[in-house]
Amino acid sequence: MKTILVTNRKGGVGKTTTTVNLAVGIASKGYQVLLIDLDTQGHLQFGLGVDKDFRLGIHDMLKINKFDSKSIQRTFMETLDFIPAHINFDISELGNESANLKNIFKKIKVKNNYDFCIIDTPPTSDILLKNALKVSDFALIPMQCEFLSLKGVLQFLRIFYQHTKSLKSDIEFLGVVPTMYNKNIKEHQDILKKLSLDVGAKKILPSIRKDIKLANAFASGVPLCKKEPRARGAVDYEKLTQTVLNKIERI
Repeated sequence: MKTILVTNRKGGVGKTTTTVNLAVGIASKGYQVLLIDLDTQGHLQFGLGVDKDFRLGIHDMLKINKFDSKSIQRTFMETLDFIPAHINFDISELGNESANLKNIFKKIKVKNNYDFCIIDTPPTSDILLKNALKVSDFALIPMQCEFLSLKGVLQFLRIFYQHTKSLKSDIEFLGVVPTMYNKNIKEHQDILKKLSLDVGAKKILPSIRKDIKLANAFASGVPLCKKEPRARGAVDYEKLTQTVLNKIERI
């Protein structure tokens, strides 16, 4: 099971939208995919059209350091499952335990046959991120095309590499996903040029153009690639999905 971490310390950059659309894109190609929502806001389930409370979430299992197969929920796709968040979970209850998710993953791999796992993290760099780094093979960072978002990504990358070093993680950084991009806005062009200089052109993944249909589709619980596959947001996420799969295959 190849595990992809979607992360950013800043909220509002399209992180959960990217997680859902990437997962649906990979699942649409016939791969068995598991989504895990580490963000205690619990927004991932709404993008999948699931509006209900769950008795058991990933944070509950992290707290007791034990996997429960009842936590795995089905979606509208046979090839896509997810483990929900525990909304408003008190992160202080985990203390400094950074290996609990790794222990849970061992059970998931034994009892299930997933090709990919995609993890949506909260907009923090706390113990939840450390848990995710210990189980992830690859990472990508969605970034809104604006100055403060760029600065935040560069700061986060320093923290990211510090964590990977201290945790002895072998995670591979796939790159940054520019979101809400408009090629006609000079600031957006300048941001991408600066990003290219700072992280390298090969670490810039396909941009996701600004498309109100992405937000509308998320709110409706039907990912845009399923609702309107020819919409520009859907086309962009399809390109991102294929790029990510190609990169992983080459590594």
